[in-house]
Amino acid sequence: MTLRATAYLLFTLLLAGIFAGIIAYYFNRKRYERVEAPKHRMLADDNNLPDPTGSRREG
Repeated sequence: MTLRATAYLLFTLLLAGIFAGIIAYYFNRKRYERVEAPKHRMLADDNNLPDPTGSRREG
């Protein structure tokens, strides 16, 4: 292999490694749970919370 071919191969492997690292970081279970938690809190049933105006909602 020539120097140019070796450099091209190493650069390609470096980019593939960086891409794999980004994918592993993005799909990490801890990160996923931290990002998705606010969405699940917003969708949670909150009928038992008091009305912000102070009055009780009926119905």
